Amino acid sequence: MSFRYLPCVLILAALTTACSGSDDDVHVLGGSTDFINNRITLHDGVVTIKASGVPDATVNAQGQLAIDGHDVAVNDAQRTLLQSYNAAAQTMRTDAIATGKAGASTATQAVTAAADKITGAEGAEAVRAKAEEAAANVKQAAAKICEDVATMKSAQDELATQLEAFKPYAHALGDANVEKCRKDTAQ
Repeated sequence: MSFRYLPCVLILAALTTACSGSDDDVHVLGGSTDFINNRITLHDGVVTIKASGVPDATVNAQGQLAIDGHDVAVNDAQRTLLQSYNAAAQTMRTDAIATGKAGASTATQAVTAAADKITGAEGAEAVRAKAEEAAANVKQAAAKICEDVATMKSAQDELATQLEAFKPYAHALGDANVEKCRKDTAQ
């Protein structure tokens, strides 16, 4: 393995822990509050959605929608959609943490492989194969995040058609978020 592979693997590991860097792109952080994008956060299992000109809305795991701290009456079908929306955010967090761990593992493997190459402990082909396998694992983990974004967007779109109170929040995730995430993880 030449040293030119090491930066690529390390960059891939870092980039796939968050899908990009502008305000409309998806970000998932492993802290106490996860930022899905500049309009959606997840904190203690509750999704908060910000939209221009209206108070913040929250969706909890039980499928309760609250706007400006006031519960909105929902029927069973709407509650199920709200639960799906929240569950997609929770799954995204779990998958982001897994991607971060895969990225850290990849970086560790890359450094170890480079050291093995320098010391002659392994041949170039074996080192390159290990690095490529580790990088593929990170890409696979990151792709799960993009599917979570797509699932959350689908639930959001369905909620907008089924629940009038949710309509102002229906643009928190757009097709561009899903497409950008998929493009970033395909590289």
